[in-house]
Amino acid sequence: MSLSKEESELEQEASQEVIITHYYYVQLLKFTTSNMKSVFQFRFISLSLIASSAALNVNPTPGSNIRRAFLQKCALMTAAPLTALPFLPQPAFAETITATVKVSPIAHTFIASSVANSKTPVKPLRENDATRLFTNARVVHLFYDGEDDKAIQTAREVLNLTVKRKEGVGPGVTPGKVHFLAGSSSDVYSDIPGLLFLPGSSSLKDALDNIPTGDVVIVAPKRSNGTIINGMLVEKSARDSRLESGGSRSGGVISCLINGPKDPNTLAVVDGGYSTSTVLWYGL
Repeated sequence: MSLSKEESELEQEASQEVIITHYYYVQLLKFTTSNMKSVFQFRFISLSLIASSAALNVNPTPGSNIRRAFLQKCALMTAAPLTALPFLPQPAFAETITATVKVSPIAHTFIASSVANSKTPVKPLRENDATRLFTNARVVHLFYDGEDDKAIQTAREVLNLTVKRKEGVGPGVTPGKVHFLAGSSSDVYSDIPGLLFLPGSSSLKDALDNIPTGDVVIVAPKRSNGTIINGMLVEKSARDSRLESGGSRSGGVISCLINGPKDPNTLAVVDGGYSTSTVLWYGL
């Protein structure tokens, strides 16, 4: 059954609220580990959400099934850890690992290493190996920091080199084509040779259903909203596409952070249980 216009709008708004609520949920977990009094505040939030969900059952309105599902999800997120929190001094998923990335003409591409490796969480990566990771993925999300013009220039470099790497095949490269889900930014990248543009109305799911195995979809750059929000978007994309999130295996969903924080600023490599992008690419 198709949703009405009002229900579609509510569904979109609810999705945005889930992201925002989950973000503050993680921040509250961090605070709770250092101040156990906040457990009672946490319990109050959970019970309030459950009560609001129950109210929608009694007084249904158009689209209330979407609102109810949203509130129930939030209630579960907050209620689940309540019994464990008082006994855990520091949940592993609340840990934050940071790094200072030093960029030079020799080293401008990096890989975020294992979450458990807090001593060297970011390592230099050859440009050729970075593009190989892109060619072997099924979906690559691009995020960026800094000025728009510089990000576009760097994104063009990423796309151009990835297409060349895919066409050249070679050791460790999955044969296929590179597709671009450009959205409204197709004109900026239209002159890149070999880059195949998906219809502007295509969703990522539709695109994946209609391209051959071995092909990769690169999603147009979005401004970064930090490690947690970016990580949530990548994981949601993987779930919706029924693919693995991360760069440990070929055919999954990964992301690339363009012109992210660098020396003297610090990058949150791990924050709230979410890892930063697999590949960090800095324009020169």
